[in-house]
Amino acid sequence: MTFEVPLIRVLEVLANEQRMDILRKLKSPSSFPPQDEGDPLVDGVCVSSIQAGQKLAVSTTSKYLTDLAGVGLVTVKRSGKWSYYRRNEQAIKDLAKRLAAEL
Repeated sequence: MTFEVPLIRVLEVLANEQRMDILRKLKSPSSFPPQDEGDPLVDGVCVSSIQAGQKLAVSTTSKYLTDLAGVGLVTVKRSGKWSYYRRNEQAIKDLAKRLAAEL
């Protein structure tokens, strides 16, 4: 990961089924409902599309995305009033290496 987050914190974030599902689905952005603005493959997936796809409250969706971003597993791009999320593939690869080394 680009910054050192305690491994236990990353695992706590990943221990939530909905956060894991969001991270999995971000691998194939078309698994979320279509979005009004931006290209999910270029810009990332809009929070409203993630929220609709997960059938979560907006506040819960925002919290889960903040948690994933906080440990570096997703990146956020802001454009006006919109926020778009993408997987941070390098951070995910680094996490796999870190797990292999530490466990």
